[in-house]
Amino acid sequence: MMKKWTALLTALVLLCAAAGAWAESTEGIPDLYDVYEVTESGKNWVCSAIPVADGVTITSAAGLPDNPDKLEIWDGNTLREVAVMMKTGQGTVAVLLHETEEKAQGIPAFPFLEAARSVQADDLLVRSGDWMQSRINRAVYDLSVTKWKNREAMLLTLSGDTAPGSPVITWDGKLAGVIISEYAEGQNRYLALTIPSINACLQEADALLNGPETGTAPEGYKTTVNGNVVVFDWSEVQLPEIGEGEKLYHIVADMASSYLTFMEIEHNQKTLRMVLTPGRTYVAGLAVFANQPDSLPDQYAVITLPEAEPMTDHSFRQLTFALGELPKGATSDTMPTVVTDVTEELLRSDRCCIYSVSSYEVEKEISGLSLLIAMTAPDGNNYRYESSWYYLPEYNEKDEWYVTMKDSGLLDMMDENIPAGTYDVSMYINGKLAASFSFTLTK
Repeated sequence: MMKKWTALLTALVLLCAAAGAWAESTEGIPDLYDVYEVTESGKNWVCSAIPVADGVTITSAAGLPDNPDKLEIWDGNTLREVAVMMKTGQGTVAVLLHETEEKAQGIPAFPFLEAARSVQADDLLVRSGDWMQSRINRAVYDLSVTKWKNREAMLLTLSGDTAPGSPVITWDGKLAGVIISEYAEGQNRYLALTIPSINACLQEADALLNGPETGTAPEGYKTTVNGNVVVFDWSEVQLPEIGEGEKLYHIVADMASSYLTFMEIEHNQKTLRMVLTPGRTYVAGLAVFANQPDSLPDQYAVITLPEAEPMTDHSFRQLTFALGELPKGATSDTMPTVVTDVTEELLRSDRCCIYSVSSYEVEKEISGLSLLIAMTAPDGNNYRYESSWYYLPEYNEKDEWYVTMKDSGLLDMMDENIPAGTYDVSMYINGKLAASFSFTLTK
């Protein structure tokens, strides 16, 4: 039975990564499930839960007893026993797994809000439940994007009170978030985790069941991790047949991002080296497509990179790491000035840069090191710019450089929609965290 739930959670996480976070759904209108604790004196209602896939629900851990003997879920048709309860998101979000055989669920799961779609306050409502199985909807008066325990969240002002674990829903029925706690200041103000943060919690639950390194990779497919450098090796894999008009691709996907990275395999290529973002989980594998790849391979490896250690080699110090702007008509030796007010026009312009100034102590040149700049957008997508790093004695006191946003390619996959909100940018030298900063884009 555990194997079944392991496969179910993994499939859900992969689905979120590949399709911009769509959960399973059947006919009917999605709604809350009710959770009961079974005691010697009977069943006691404890909270509502949000169905996100067949057999998988989420809720706030604050609404659940610490060590319940037995929990049951009412899904609109049947009371089902909760087989597994896992607390994720630093103990704040509970992922519940329950059996679904014999009789279909009475209420379908919520489809997730698409990754590229942005919402405003008047697009949303918050629904809560109570022990009488009543449902109460609250209007959202105000919305702002924030951070909560290092996760993307929404700060909401509602038309009335609600309960932790309540879903934030669009007017067309998509799940946009889950209420996690009441905000300390103001009346009817609440914090809600967004879909990327919910997906991260599902990844945590998946890792608790599976362990960090699992997957269904074909025999002979190997991955080697050294810091944040990953080498993929398929030299011993029996490759799939390639039909007329088809091509063989190697695909890599960040499990919390909604896009795929892929490369056509040509001639006798057997390996690929990539610099990936520390602290994130990726899936990778081989697949044949007639057109551009748009889904994950049927067989895949799962790679979880460790969190990065801080950069202290050679007395390294980061003096400036920020978004910069070049003056119009700047020459190649002109350095940018740091900007604090960020607009979409600036981000798209040739003047916008990622600007770095650092110092270190070396007596001779040191080369062959990797440089990675990773940017996480408000929707949870993580984008990467890869280059090389050199320590040079003549720049010990001040190593100053920039890369324009256009040259970095960090915005290339956003098409016409650059989401508003907070962006986190980090720089890694040979897999160690050298610096980071955040900026907020307002529209």
